[in-house]
Amino acid sequence: MIQIENKQRGPVQLVVKSKNRLRAMSVVNIPGIGSGNNFYYLEDELTTEFVERLEKIKWIKTKYIPDREFKKK
Repeated sequence: MIQIENKQRGPVQLVVKSKNRLRAMSVVNIPGIGSGNNFYYLEDELTTEFVERLEKIKWIKTKYIPDREFKKK
């Protein structure tokens, strides 16, 4: 799992791969810092280069979490 944290005050929109269809894309909205819900957990195989691009310009912060640690929470 990948934990994505929004570092902006406003919401950030991410383009990720869809769980239902093979080639389809889906959009995820992550609220801003003030909301307290600025974390999103994404499966490893659903990431795209768009997520990496937003991390390079420091809009989001990603952190890898092993699956067995995620299930304990």
